[in-house]
Parts: sequence; C-alpha cells; structure tokens
Amino acid sequence: MKKITIFIVVLLALLYLPTCVWLVNLWLTDPYYTHGFLIVIISCVIAWLNIQRYNSKCEIEQPGPFGIYIFAFGLFLFAIGIINVFPFLTALSFLFTATGLILYFYGERMMRALLFPIVYLIFAIPLPVEWLSKVAYHLQSLSAFYAASIIEMLGISIERTGAEIHLQNASFVVGAPCSGMNSLISLLALATIFIYILKCPLYKRAALLLVAVPIALFANILRIVSLLLIAETYGADTATGFFHTFFSPLLFFIAFICLILISIVIGCNVTARE
Repeated sequence: MKKITIFIVVLLALLYLPTCVWLVNLWLTDPYYTHGFLIVIISCVIAWLNIQRYNSKCEIEQPGPFGIYIFAFGLFLFAIGIINVFPFLTALSFLFTATGLILYFYGERMMRALLFPIVYLIFAIPLPVEWLSKVAYHLQSLSAFYAASIIEMLGISIERTGAEIHLQNASFVVGAPCSGMNSLISLLALATIFIYILKCPLYKRAALLLVAVPIALFANILRIVSLLLIAETYGADTATGFFHTFFSPLLFFIAFICLILISIVIGCNVTARE
C-alpha cells in the first residue's frame, strides 16, 4: 500500500470517528437498526472474499483518475453534513469517499470488486428520525386498515379509527414498532444479500428487490391479523404475550421463504460469484 494511501486512510479515520460513534450509539439503541453491526460484518466478509478473488487473477490495472472526483464529492457531502449537523449525510458521504479512493489508487476492477460491500453499508446508516416517523405513520395506518378489512371479511365485528382497532372484547393500537418498518428494513437488507448471490439478469434482480417491499408489508399485516384473531378468541392478554413476540421472527422467516420461491419461479439460481 502506498504511503499516501495510508496517510489518507488514517486521515479519513480521524474525520469519520465522530460519525462512527454516532452510528454505534444508534445501533445499540434504535430498534430499527440493531442489525447495523451485522451489516458491517457481512460487508467486510464480502469485501475480503472479493479481494482474494481479485488478487488471485494477478492482473495489474492502471488507477482510475475519475476516482478523485467521486472522492471530492464525498468530501463535499461530508462538509455539508458537518456544517448542518446532519450525521446521516456525513455517514452517507463515506460510501463516496471510499469508492473514490479505491478507484483512484487501485483501478476500476478493484472498485467493482468492492462496490457492493461498500454500497451495502447503506443499510447500516439510520435514516433521519423525521423521515422514519413519517414513513412509519403511513405504514401504521396502512397495516391497521388492511388488517381490519381482513378481520371484517372473516365476519368478526371490528371498528377502526386511524391506527386504533377495536374488537368486542379488546382494543389495540398499531404503534410504530408494529408498523412493519423494522421488518421492511431487515427484509430489504437480507434480500439484497440474497439477490447478490443469484445468477439471473439484472432486471430480475431489481424485480425481486422491489417485490420484497410488498412481501414485508403483507407479512406484517398477516401478523396483526393473527394477533387480532387470537385476541378475539383467547383475549388480549394472550395476544400481547408470547404470540406477540413469536409471530415477528416467524413471519419474517415466511416472508424470506416467499422471496426465495419467487426467485425460483422467475428462473434465478444461487451461484458462486466469479
């Protein structure tokens, strides 16, 4: 590694240290992003594997001068984030600074080898609270509406006001934790890794990633419907106890299985990447 590269890496490490502290604190406290540590580990593993494949080919490639512009754009985003006290932007800027440095010093092929693990880190960057709150609010209303509609179709008396659902013997509020945001973010992160190892055209991969959104939302609606049925039959205490906790990982697993089945139907196969 060139001395100038080492110097720049150390300098960037110092610049991004406060951002890293911010990220770790949120990964430890934000229920939507407890998977942040896992995302970093997965990215590092993929990067290491890709570097091994890159080195095994023993091909020397000229550095890419265009990388300096990507690097400069990353620093520009970093500066705006610092000036406006917007840590999301400073964290996002790392994706550009890292990509630019790799392209500038090691060339396009190395950049391509590391592009996915770098971009994948975006799932570890918490969205601003204002954005999450707005999306979660709409998801709450959406989940409550469809869950209540399904219950009503089953012939059970139910009333809904916004995110509030009233049965004959129990009342519930579809709060932010039950909005489906958590499962949506997690399923998208998992789906992205799954799609990365698939062998199929790009448009099929894009379609799979897009279909992961309605699958996650439907799984959350199904979870709420199941809890409402249990509450109607056995009471609210039963629904908000064991089953409330159990259904989350169960339906997340079912959602991922659905994604796998869809990938098989459209002709995608899992394969080792070259």
